[in-house]
Amino acid sequence: MPTIFKLDRKLISFSGKDAEKLLHDTLTANVRALEEKTCQWFALLSPQGKIMFEGQIFRKEDTFYADLDSALVDDFFKRMRLYKMRADVEMTQLGDEMVVGWSSEPTDDAFKDIRPGMGFRHYAPAEEFSSWADGTSAYTQTRFENGIAACPADFEPNSLFAHDIGMDLLPGAIDFKKGCYIGQEVVSRMQHRGTARKRVMQVTAEQPLEAPTTIEVDEKKVGDMLNVSGTVGLALVRTDKAKLGDTFLHGGQPIQLAAPNWASYDLSDS
Repeated sequence: MPTIFKLDRKLISFSGKDAEKLLHDTLTANVRALEEKTCQWFALLSPQGKIMFEGQIFRKEDTFYADLDSALVDDFFKRMRLYKMRADVEMTQLGDEMVVGWSSEPTDDAFKDIRPGMGFRHYAPAEEFSSWADGTSAYTQTRFENGIAACPADFEPNSLFAHDIGMDLLPGAIDFKKGCYIGQEVVSRMQHRGTARKRVMQVTAEQPLEAPTTIEVDEKKVGDMLNVSGTVGLALVRTDKAKLGDTFLHGGQPIQLAAPNWASYDLSDS
């Protein structure tokens, strides 16, 4: 039996005959393509294309569940109620009724997180999680190892584009073939014009890192540290300004940058 860690996240359920349409018309992911026992990364964007909320979404029979950081769940619920209008959708905050867990290995009732290296999600009634240990540190370390940024742990709502954190490159997080959704015009323009210049990079160093601070080359800023844990972290870097072979400094300390293993981008060699 794998170790299951409890995460500081909450669930919102969406049911009713218009639930699928509401989610399909607002979120970046194609909820109609959700596979059984699978979680899909999604974002709800502002009209300007910035990430307001990001999380996981999964489906059990005719009910959809959004899995978000506890700090975001109230605002996400209010925002989705605005978009719901008169649609036949019942939205429920599950609060402390359900608990969100994470493990690196599957169980019979686990949901696969299809992002590379991100393991499995577990959803259980509150009375069933007594054996789950707090997993914030382990989960954060796993995110860093796989180059996965999260809101609000690594960046504030409405501060980054979906392309900045690689949602355009990971399976299904953005569906470029479905119809309109909030912020779709900006996302499509960035995709077709190839204008994404800031990208998430993994950071390693010999001494403990600090965040947030800038990353510099020859006293010129090329990026910002998003979050750190000891000697590793995540940064948002201008890939058109940072070059292979540069000496990157963070608070005067040399650091190493590397693109996540799922990324199609890297630092320029010229």
